[in-house]
Amino acid sequence: MRGDSEIVKQLLMKAKDSAMLAVEFYNKPAVKFKSEGFIAMMIIAWTSLYHAYYLKQKKKPYFRKKNSGTKRPHFEIIIEKLPDGRIIKEKKWWDLQKCIQEFYGSDSENPVRVNLEFFIPLRNMIEHRYLPELDIQIFGECQSLLLNFDTFLEKNFGRPHSLKAFLSFSLQLANSPQNIIEATKRELKKKGIANIVEYIKNFRSSLTTEIFESPEYSFKAVLIQVKNHESKDALPIKFVHYDKLTEEQKQNLNAAGIVLIKEKVVKVTDTEFLADKISYDELTDKLKKTIPGIKINPEFHSKKRAIIKKRPELIHQRRLDPKKPKKSKERLLFERNYC
Repeated sequence: MRGDSEIVKQLLMKAKDSAMLAVEFYNKPAVKFKSEGFIAMMIIAWTSLYHAYYLKQKKKPYFRKKNSGTKRPHFEIIIEKLPDGRIIKEKKWWDLQKCIQEFYGSDSENPVRVNLEFFIPLRNMIEHRYLPELDIQIFGECQSLLLNFDTFLEKNFGRPHSLKAFLSFSLQLANSPQNIIEATKRELKKKGIANIVEYIKNFRSSLTTEIFESPEYSFKAVLIQVKNHESKDALPIKFVHYDKLTEEQKQNLNAAGIVLIKEKVVKVTDTEFLADKISYDELTDKLKKTIPGIKINPEFHSKKRAIIKKRPELIHQRRLDPKKPKKSKERLLFERNYC
């Protein structure tokens, strides 16, 4: 660290401070805006950490101009105008997504990368929301986001920079918060967060079992109360890795209901699932052939909406790309119930 440039030192300090603030924010008992604040600060922490890493490696983490026409790299510039009229120009730094792409390249199955990619869209979706119900649902991913950060920090900048010495287990009161994944559709619609829940479910369901069960993607733990230790010097909390348990111990845990369950969506091809469904345009064409003289007018649309309202199961709505919640949707109808 002694030989690092001043900018690397500043970015590293910013990364560590942001991570510490994220933990402090999350562990404050009076704060209900936990996950949102934690994720925002950890995105800043990871971005600054990558910037420090690249500059340490003598690589400039700036967006290049396209087709500059010269061999010498030209970088994109951000211009800010101050109230007093002065102009500030600065190179456009890589965002976290770009940093990840440069670091991992074609390795799309790395669980650390997948964990980061889980939070980037989520951070944008919850930026202006108030969702305390999310905290317990994404705790595992949040914990891994922090642990991975400290591992990367220690590996690339040395053990003295590790945050472990400054962090401890927080005291918590056990409760039973509402499970947002199992919440009713009416509640989700009322809060306007159905798209966020759908994003989380789709993202997790798209993962391989290996990534989903990796502690680098989501840290999972079970806290079991035990009797007082025989030794007065024993630590009150001890981590036991599941892989290091005997088969008998694993069976005892499974018998107690302590198992890892992946929420899985069975994929069915359109040929199988949508065999008896047609698009709206196909429906109107068939109706015109079946009922000569029918008019596709406001009265028709009114009756159509009334039928769908009474029997919503007649409509199947799907995203054209399940991995992109904001992309276009397609509504398909059951032909046999209309024609």
